[in-house]
Amino acid sequence: MTEKSVARDGASVAVRRRPTRPSAALAAFALALGTVLVGGPGGPAVGVVLAGQGAMAVGDELRSRGRRFLSLLALGVGGVVALLGVPAGAVMAGDLPGILRALPGLLGVFLLGVGLVPLRGRGSRRLVKLGAGLVLVGVLVAGIFRAVPAGTLVAGAAVAVVGWDIGEHAINVGEQLGRAASTWRTEGVHAVGAGVVGGGAVLTGELVDGVGSTGLSLPALALLVLAIVLLSVALHE
Repeated sequence: MTEKSVARDGASVAVRRRPTRPSAALAAFALALGTVLVGGPGGPAVGVVLAGQGAMAVGDELRSRGRRFLSLLALGVGGVVALLGVPAGAVMAGDLPGILRALPGLLGVFLLGVGLVPLRGRGSRRLVKLGAGLVLVGVLVAGIFRAVPAGTLVAGAAVAVVGWDIGEHAINVGEQLGRAASTWRTEGVHAVGAGVVGGGAVLTGELVDGVGSTGLSLPALALLVLAIVLLSVALHE
């Protein structure tokens, strides 16, 4: 059930248990940033994915206002545009290494949007995790090809983890309080906290980047990034 009636001041009010928009938007931008950092020439195609998801969000809002036809139209057009951003990135990438770097992130941002702007239900934590995981795959591929500096790899991994955390928070807050409640403060505090943790990871990456001059290879650094991610997952759980 996505709506539930609760009593407020003696009146029954329908509460929509859907992912909250501020955190959902921040999560999408975080994963998009990670894709741009490591995706190479195909990375900027994530703008097409975001544009489509913006239309999907408009359709979701129209649905809440009972504008069924316009809602379906916006959701359909937005979904198609967002999906087209994935092959557009492959075309922009130009060669196989570029495609392998860009595609995981583009597909990850698309899946995150599907998870946070669901056609039915309260959102999908599984799709949010899968989306962030694909962005991390793009980070690891970029590391294997030694396509970006080590510090950029860590920054890409950090924003992917931050996006995942904020995306799940959007679902949690939506389930507990609904969209009608004023949740800006709690969402803002959570986002700032996640950003601080991500910033610390980026700073650590810059320090490790300096250590790389003594012989730490990028594949080894990719494994280090993976270890950081697994640690973050363990802390999150």
